[in-house]
Amino acid sequence: MIEPAREIARLLSAHQPVFEYRFGYVAESLRATTAGAPHATEIPYVFDTVAARYGKDLTAADEAAAKAMHAYWVGFANTGVPQAADDPAWPAYQRGSDQLMDFTAQGPVAGPDPWKVRMDLAQALNDHHEAGH
Repeated sequence: MIEPAREIARLLSAHQPVFEYRFGYVAESLRATTAGAPHATEIPYVFDTVAARYGKDLTAADEAAAKAMHAYWVGFANTGVPQAADDPAWPAYQRGSDQLMDFTAQGPVAGPDPWKVRMDLAQALNDHHEAGH
């Protein structure tokens, strides 16, 4: 997730709850050859279809990551809040704190965006460019 996603979260959060996430989980079978989670690799985790995606290369850690992520999406579908009974509470986005849910190899982690500094710099550069400097 890069800009303008955070800016959209900022704008929408003034009117409704917004839940932002970063997906950093990489399937164990790909970690030796993949530096980070490529775009859209969270989809099999959201729908808990990792067994079909990774087949014989699927690990218990991959399955656990899928179960956790899927539980949040089911919670959101049921209540309007992404929640999973045994996992950390997913904070609603607030402009000042930039809190999100980060899906990592260590499990879901709620807290400040680990890319906040990078995102702030991208926003500052964009603002500077738009101001005509």
